Amino acid sequence: MEKDIIDGKVIANNIRAERNRANLTQENTAEKLGISTKTYISYEEDAQCIKATMLYKLAKIFGCTINAFYLQSNST
Repeated sequence: MEKDIIDGKVIANNIRAERNRANLTQENTAEKLGISTKTYISYEEDAQCIKATMLYKLAKIFGCTINAFYLQSNST
């Protein structure tokens, strides 16, 4: 049953990975979202819960699906 629970760190790591894949900086991404860089960084550090609407915006910016943020790598 534990495998059905999504760890916030998985989402945070995937957000970072997708941002890097899109060749964007944290500052660029925050600007595109209309939020502070500090707030954006808190998403990548799993220090702040991210809302589904923000994940949707990130997916559009990064050119991926929302599912990409929830996928766990085989190494975890």
